[in-house]
Amino acid sequence: MACCAAWASALVVIDLRRRLLPDALTLPGAAVAALAAVVLGQPWAIVGGLAWALLYLAVGRLIGGVGGGDVKLALSLGTAAALAAGAGGLAAAVIGSSVLTITAMALTRRRALSHGPGMVTATVLVCLVAQVL
Repeated sequence: MACCAAWASALVVIDLRRRLLPDALTLPGAAVAALAAVVLGQPWAIVGGLAWALLYLAVGRLIGGVGGGDVKLALSLGTAAALAAGAGGLAAAVIGSSVLTITAMALTRRRALSHGPGMVTATVLVCLVAQVL
């Protein structure tokens, strides 16, 4: 758990400071999430990561606003959300991340913000709620 928290915190800080989600963190995260899904006997959860990443890839290509780091981060976060709470958890993380980023944009009156913090926060919230329920 501490490793996941350190990884997520590093991603948030780097994205806020540099508007960049580095491959050195996003790609190993995707591999670890996929391995965890297999080890836990739930390899289907990897589809959650692929679904979120493909959604963001399509959005990025069609209308922009989503970078490659967001797409790669979606692989691990989507897998984690699906592992924790199934398809509903994945949907909540995807929608929640957008709501958080749009709300932050409105509050700061900025036209663009890093999306990684919203993605991480929404996924953590989904995982915590899934543990309580």
